[in-house]
Amino acid sequence: MPSVEQAARTLLGHRSNGTANPVLPKGQRLEDFALAYAIQDAADAILRNERGFVPIGYKIAASNQVARDFLGIATPFHGRLYRQMASPSPVTVPFVPDFFKAYEPEIGIRIGRDLPPSGTPFDAAAIEAATQAVLPAIELVGSHFTPWTEAGAPNLISDNAAFAHWVMGEPIRDWSGLDLLDAQITLHIDGVLRGTGKGRNVDGGAFGAAAWLANTLAAKGQYLRAGDYITTGIVMSPVAVESGHRAEADFGRLGRVEVRMAPR
Repeated sequence: MPSVEQAARTLLGHRSNGTANPVLPKGQRLEDFALAYAIQDAADAILRNERGFVPIGYKIAASNQVARDFLGIATPFHGRLYRQMASPSPVTVPFVPDFFKAYEPEIGIRIGRDLPPSGTPFDAAAIEAATQAVLPAIELVGSHFTPWTEAGAPNLISDNAAFAHWVMGEPIRDWSGLDLLDAQITLHIDGVLRGTGKGRNVDGGAFGAAAWLANTLAAKGQYLRAGDYITTGIVMSPVAVESGHRAEADFGRLGRVEVRMAPR
């Protein structure tokens, strides 16, 4: 069995080289969640220390029951956001075949102060009180696991929770007049409506999902820091990414986000 670092370098190699990573047969796949996060941590250290990547926060995956049922897991999971893998809207992103998988409209938040483990347990109200801004976003999901839908949650966790790119809308500091739970959110692809949703579709809304993350990190001796972004989970069914697409997510008064997938 490869070491944690070797496993991390293998996953990063697939991302760097654009090569497929075939899913192993059942019974041979990674199933240990703690080991999966250890591999993710090792990859994070390599990205930061050897490649100059700058972490800017976290992504939350499977923050609704439908996604958890699909993956056969009981809880959400998380990965990391990096400056080199995030862009303000509108943006054109080079399309990488067999890597980009789905568009996921999500509500993002930016934390305004440190949330050390001593403050646990955090709830949605505590996270909202510590939030500096909210913003509309589209997460581009990506992984070289093939087929990725059969990889299983631990494999996806090890591959930075299948995070590919984050497209950020304009942050809003005063959201007191916005309905972050029930306002309609739409996704159009090349002008055609492909999905609708609302913030309530993630556990407890954006702040509730972020509270899960804060508590989960605290249990590992980690914590959210001032300035961290969190993308809190998909608010509708995912829509497949294809080369040449222009995706626009409309969050109403919260704002819009646009991304175009250009041939590599």
